[in-house]
Amino acid sequence: MRYWLRLIVAAFLLLLLSTPAFAQGQLIISDPAGLLDESAIERAADPLVDRGAQVAVYLVQSGGEQDFRDRLIEDGLLRNDGLARTNLIALYVALDERYSDIRYGDDWAFALGVNDNFDFIRTTELNPGLSAGDFTGAMTAALTAIEAAIVAPPEPGGGIDVDTAPIAIGGVSLAAAAAAGYAVTRRNRARKARQALERRLHDAREGVGVLIADLGQRFRNAEEKAQFDRVSYAAEDVGRLTALQREALAAFQDVQTRFDDIGEQLDRHAKPTDDQIKQAEAGYLALREPAEAVSERLKAIEQLRRDLDAQASAAREEIDRAKNPNRRCRPTGGAGPGDCRSVGSPAPGPGVGDAGGGCDGPLRGPHRILRRTGSVGYRFTNRNDRRTLCGTSAWDRSGSQ
Repeated sequence: MRYWLRLIVAAFLLLLLSTPAFAQGQLIISDPAGLLDESAIERAADPLVDRGAQVAVYLVQSGGEQDFRDRLIEDGLLRNDGLARTNLIALYVALDERYSDIRYGDDWAFALGVNDNFDFIRTTELNPGLSAGDFTGAMTAALTAIEAAIVAPPEPGGGIDVDTAPIAIGGVSLAAAAAAGYAVTRRNRARKARQALERRLHDAREGVGVLIADLGQRFRNAEEKAQFDRVSYAAEDVGRLTALQREALAAFQDVQTRFDDIGEQLDRHAKPTDDQIKQAEAGYLALREPAEAVSERLKAIEQLRRDLDAQASAAREEIDRAKNPNRRCRPTGGAGPGDCRSVGSPAPGPGVGDAGGGCDGPLRGPHRILRRTGSVGYRFTNRNDRRTLCGTSAWDRSGSQ
């Protein structure tokens, strides 16, 4: 009993709140060439506007699907991500392209989405008038058919239409109120499910879109580096890098094409069905694997360049050693180049300040010694020329040589 009471209360609230909601409807007519009888369009759209619909009628000389989308966005009826206002009803005709379309929001899915009824109205009510050159008649016929579909929605798969005309509050029966409340509850659930589905689609598209954008930047960096390959690496290595980069680019372009195809396929439908949205979501998710495979290809190319750079550096060092075979260095424990001397030259002996040497002691060995003194700098000396090592210059302190 409580369940039925809740449904009845919900039905009454829906009916009580309907009047202020209807006041939010509006009509937009875009007819640059002035081919439409606007007063006739207004009369046909009035019932929809009274229901709270945002009605838009576009008749342009040249355009198409993207122009329709841009105009809806400009008029605030469609978001950039493709989500329309829930109370939208829009008709669009481009004369040169012989293109027509109808878009609608979630509020009218029960009347226009079932059995693709919106497309049935487009082909049976809108297009015949356009073919006859009666543009006003075509638009008014389509608007009237949409209103009729809202009053008597089609049954899924066909069947008898159910009259859901507004119920007068004073004479509403319990059964009718309960049915209305149940319809409201079911519609709210359907709307929430649809919103969740569209969020998943958005997340899937954005996730792989970010990955593709990152790959694009990495390819641009790789192309900049490739300009210097011929002057940096051997011809055989340049050929390997070119082939690997060409294969990776082809795989990346395939991912891009598939990404664009999914979006274009979805955009062909003014109001995609749940199955079409699920199919698009699955397509975007499936693109992650090939996109990540392209990323691995780029990593391999980047690693190959690092390896070739390391090999080139080692080769330069080998050439330097080959040019001076008698030169060798030993580490000194610091960060400098070490102690370098020609092979076969004896190690330097102690000098000034060294243990066992200095100005007061004997010089060891017959060889010349290179040592630094505090005031002179480097001096060569031997055991027979103590003054050169210990004096302030090549002359002794008295000035005599």
